[in-house]
Amino acid sequence: MIQRQVAIVAPEKVGATLTAVVEISLDIQAAERMSAFEALVAGEDAVLQCYRVAPGPDFVLIVQVADMPAYHTLAHRLFTAQANVRNVKAYFSTFRSKFETRISV
Repeated sequence: MIQRQVAIVAPEKVGATLTAVVEISLDIQAAERMSAFEALVAGEDAVLQCYRVAPGPDFVLIVQVADMPAYHTLAHRLFTAQANVRNVKAYFSTFRSKFETRISV
């Protein structure tokens, strides 16, 4: 039932002060293309969470980086350089009012 144990670190204490919720739409939604995108973002430390969603975009990512230049570098590497990414919409957090990792059982 327990997948892993982790420590919750204050992002500002380690330099990851910018959180973004990013919507990604792909040009081609074939299963192998969706899996390829998931594999690409799985290798990025800055991508904390990746969800396939419907309706709307194909994916929603939770990203944590140091600042806007770091986000732009990440966005270029993951979204601009990838031929299958059609649309990116990013929302930048200005205040985190709640953050939980627990699940009620």
